[in-house]
Amino acid sequence: MANDQDNSSASDLYDRPNVLFFVPYNVDVDAEVDELGAILRLGEYSDVEEVVRRDGYDDEYYPQQHIEDAGQAGKRSTELASGEDRYQKGILLACDGRFLIKTREKMYTDTADYHRRTRGTYKLVIDDTYTVTVSGDISITSGTGNINVKASAGDVAIESGTNKDITLRAGTSTSGGATGMIYEYSKGHYKEIDGHEYKVSQTENTFTTGTSSNFFFGAKSTVNGDADFTLTVGPSATVKPVLNLSITGVSVSYTASSIDLKNVYCNVRGIQTSSEALKSTIRSLKSEVNALNTQTSELRNETAGLTMCAEGIVSKMNTMDAEITELKAVI
Repeated sequence: MANDQDNSSASDLYDRPNVLFFVPYNVDVDAEVDELGAILRLGEYSDVEEVVRRDGYDDEYYPQQHIEDAGQAGKRSTELASGEDRYQKGILLACDGRFLIKTREKMYTDTADYHRRTRGTYKLVIDDTYTVTVSGDISITSGTGNINVKASAGDVAIESGTNKDITLRAGTSTSGGATGMIYEYSKGHYKEIDGHEYKVSQTENTFTTGTSSNFFFGAKSTVNGDADFTLTVGPSATVKPVLNLSITGVSVSYTASSIDLKNVYCNVRGIQTSSEALKSTIRSLKSEVNALNTQTSELRNETAGLTMCAEGIVSKMNTMDAEITELKAVI
């Protein structure tokens, strides 16, 4: 056991009321007092705590963060073991084995500042809802591992407050730039932007295996600072009804088959003119047919006149037959 070389005296030790339950690690006569077994202290710090502090083993009894906080405040770890105020009473519960808590009912913990350190694996299993409400900032940092957010049977939503941003950064260099990749995998992708969209990239490759539709209801400006190569395998149509201004230093174009809409328009106009001429010819033919119908009607009238003359001749021949019959009777 180390000698007492600090300012604490025996009167200071016994001037602090406490109740102590202590089971040492080894009950042999030669056992070191510093070795922790199990201790429960009520009140202010005990002489056992002061002894192990002097021997440099207070980290076996006290949480490391408590020792660090006391050092930053310029105090000994035992001085703040029961509280910051002089006559506060605390509880020390420490052991070198397992610490088991079991309750069939609810458990309540209400503290001021709260610090928890796990030196091994920390696992939290919840059979119902898990809710965390924080008034200030939330910081989650993994020093050497990964962070996975997964909803096996539900949706995942990330939402910021009104007029607040969301930042995604893959890797961070010493200059603050991104050094990693962002991968997105989804069956579909819907994006709606109410304001301006701004994108800066060094290179860009886009592959669309299906149809693609782009609609611009406003001005569009495109500036190519380097070469521009466009390959269109299927049909292509461009309609610019107002203005098309193009300034090209060198232009190379190859078209295997093309359709000139202006020539098509001229051809359509020619067909329309031919249709008008054909329509006039049909009108003339119709007039000739009408004239032929008139001549046919006149011929029909003349035929009727001839029929009447033939009937008159037949009547005269009948009269002559009657006269011949009378002549025969006289004879």
